[in-house]
Amino acid sequence: MNKWYKLDNAAKLFPSVKSIKNSSVYRVSAILTEPVDKEILQKTVDHIYDRFPMLFVKMHKGVFWNYFDNNWHKFLVLEETDFPCSNINQFENNGYFIKILYFNKRISVELFHSLTDGFGAIEFLKTILFYYLNFSDNCIDSEGKIILIDNGVSEDDTSDSFLPNYKKIKHSGKKPKRAFRIKGTSFGSYGNNIITGVVSADELNKQSKAKNATITSYLTSVLIYSIYMARQKHTNNKNPIFVSIPVNLRKAFPSKTLRNFFVVANIGLSIDSSTKLEDVFKEISSQLKEKTEKSALQLLISDNMKFENSIFSRFVPLFLKKIFIAIYFNFIGEMRRTITLSNIGNVSVPSGFSSKVSLIEAILYPTPKCPVNCGICSVNDKIAISFSRTILEPDIIRYFFNYLSETDGLDVTVYSNDWGKNN
Repeated sequence: MNKWYKLDNAAKLFPSVKSIKNSSVYRVSAILTEPVDKEILQKTVDHIYDRFPMLFVKMHKGVFWNYFDNNWHKFLVLEETDFPCSNINQFENNGYFIKILYFNKRISVELFHSLTDGFGAIEFLKTILFYYLNFSDNCIDSEGKIILIDNGVSEDDTSDSFLPNYKKIKHSGKKPKRAFRIKGTSFGSYGNNIITGVVSADELNKQSKAKNATITSYLTSVLIYSIYMARQKHTNNKNPIFVSIPVNLRKAFPSKTLRNFFVVANIGLSIDSSTKLEDVFKEISSQLKEKTEKSALQLLISDNMKFENSIFSRFVPLFLKKIFIAIYFNFIGEMRRTITLSNIGNVSVPSGFSSKVSLIEAILYPTPKCPVNCGICSVNDKIAISFSRTILEPDIIRYFFNYLSETDGLDVTVYSNDWGKNN
């Protein structure tokens, strides 16, 4: 079936800002209890290929915007050989902007962010796991929690949900503050070091409730305090610490799209020596609640689509837009955040997964001005908190996990890909 797609509002950013040091590629992974069989994984991908046409595409340059089109080349699963979230070279990847990788017991999906958001990526990974496990002689019922190929592709799956939910709203014009920035010593060879801590979801939830916080606001607060204690405390920089939190809009607006449908809320505050962690918990919980209300999200949709709907955007050619978008991102957008924390949340999977899938991870890509980022995902009472970094200094990450372990008494298992130690 011939099908092409306009890039959605969120997708239009990434082709203009991607570079060697900003891949705009993120990863979701599942760690199985047994080594991955390459042949069965390839069979699985071949089997589900037509169910996800919005992911198996190639990108073309239009006069005014890029667009996606069918890709008829063979899609191959690959053994993982590079660091996570590395650049996807479409000319070396049969034109695709997605990779499906395997290594030992791990199946990973890496996607250029123009394709979809964390929700779409997780749904895709769940479908891979479901068919892979069934092709591996397991008899697992979907329990209504899996996108099955029998259902076919609907217009809802491929829709651009930004357009019907856009409203023109007058903005306050309040100038955003410049955020505190994390700096450090780059690795000798460019790559992403990943440090993941695994904790019990039930125990973490208990700690969060004890502080009148959700898991996201609890971890965001601890992260902000860790940045202050490990870094800002020792400088004269008084800029607020802002955490960018991607918000899944499907919870507030009617949408079943498997493409991008998210906005980013910046949450943060200024800290000094008199600030207590309890104050941070209270402030962050309040901000997160306020900024994820439907009216606040509606304002963010309007703000994000303001440029796309402008006269300038409609009539200026793509090559000029790319210059403008890149300048705005690097000198305004990046200056508003210290770090990104993306919590995909608890992944709802069939009960048959429990003995076959031990963990699900989410890994973000760092950028030159935000060299440390954090992805969070949980399944089967295990929360994986993964930090990606391109700098040698692990002080913020060490303080964060030490707080969870030593102060709040959580049992934290930490592992790393060790990139950068010998580079």
